[in-house]
Amino acid sequence: MGVSVALALSEAERALGRAIRHAVFVEEQAVPPDVEVDGLDDTCQHYLARVGTEAVATARARTTSRGWKIERVAVLVAQRRRSVGATLVRSMLADAPEGLVVYVHAQESALGFWQQLGFSAEGQRFFEGGIAHRLMVWTSGHSLG
Repeated sequence: MGVSVALALSEAERALGRAIRHAVFVEEQAVPPDVEVDGLDDTCQHYLARVGTEAVATARARTTSRGWKIERVAVLVAQRRRSVGATLVRSMLADAPEGLVVYVHAQESALGFWQQLGFSAEGQRFFEGGIAHRLMVWTSGHSLG
């Protein structure tokens, strides 16, 4: 079955996304719940990826002072390495507002994933939720420097 991606507009769809995030970040990666639930969800566009009718991945994006930030990209473990995450992010990139730098705080373990989608690492390693990250910018030639 193919992957479909859509904005998560209803509370039920957003709840599915929160459950995926909890499974990936809190249960699997041991991110503290109060770090994962950061109070910014109401300021974000939320996306939900499905295989058939099953919700299997989620992400959110928001406008910041630095550009358009893709965040909380989470794919259930059973769907990884099946292009679900790439399909989700490509759909988000298609929605990116014109004129804004698109960026992500990428977990170091996922740098290759982001590079394959056209992102380039900038700056030094930093930690969020106890996990090493790097700033990555979509290679539209812009820098957050």
